[in-house]
Amino acid sequence: MYNNPIMIGSVMAKKDQKFYPAQRENLFQQISGTGMGILQVNKALSANNRRLYRQNRVYSVKVDAVGVESQMFDVYKLRDTFMLQRGYELAMREWNESYQNAEEVTKESNIARWRDFRIETIPTVGDTEYLPQTLTSSGQFPRLTDSVIDEWQTALSYNTAGNSRSFGLYSDTNTFGIVEEYDKIGKVQAEPSQATSEAAYEELKSDLSDAEVARLQTEGNAPPYDADSSTPTSMLEYVGTVFVDSAKGYEKRSTGFFDAPLGVVFVSGTAGKVVSIREPSDVNVQPSIFKVVAQKGDYKGVKAHEYVDVTNME
Repeated sequence: MYNNPIMIGSVMAKKDQKFYPAQRENLFQQISGTGMGILQVNKALSANNRRLYRQNRVYSVKVDAVGVESQMFDVYKLRDTFMLQRGYELAMREWNESYQNAEEVTKESNIARWRDFRIETIPTVGDTEYLPQTLTSSGQFPRLTDSVIDEWQTALSYNTAGNSRSFGLYSDTNTFGIVEEYDKIGKVQAEPSQATSEAAYEELKSDLSDAEVARLQTEGNAPPYDADSSTPTSMLEYVGTVFVDSAKGYEKRSTGFFDAPLGVVFVSGTAGKVVSIREPSDVNVQPSIFKVVAQKGDYKGVKAHEYVDVTNME
């Protein structure tokens, strides 16, 4: 074995692979609120691994049922569209440019270490974010506890009057909607805008049809999509339904792995409960829990490729 060059090469290759210990299974507590539930996977990974997992990634994740009690919930993710990606890229570029003057007068060593471009991932006002959790040992029953996060801010830009606005999936007086802003530079005009039935040397062509000349210009002069809007409110894509019917014995306990742009997952429905896990403030209450698992990979221990190429920002 030790003289076998194939075995030696295999062992050396394994030693060269960088190992990242990472907690890839993350819990979120379902709380009362309106709208859809929002699970920020990169936020949970950052909190539970004490490392910055950037938002500008597409995370490979799955959502699993927990416990054996009846439960059912639908899972959604952001539509991975050209408009969303370009909107995110444009917003990141504008954010970087807005801080260029500040960077010129700030020592590089004084720039915040964990600074990250981060947008609001709430699709509509009124949706509810579920916070990442850890389990605290407490006698017979482990307690669910909010993961400690010292700071988690969205990106801000300031106008000439000194007023700030953040970036997000929706827009209001304090927030730039990134797809809506991209729409302003992405509107498409009809081409040609007007058709004519006149043709050069028309009288010399006995078989020429005015209708064909006109149709050649009008059939396809408008795009096969909405030319005026990227439908910024149509953000979500259905992933699947997770359910456990304890009475009938039916279950589908996992979505399986899927790509989640910007590391955000949306849920709607009722989460499951684990018999022995209890609320931190009441040992008699079992909290409802969503479980999100990040696939193993080479980005700090998880599988997540870059969403927008930051090398093309200049």
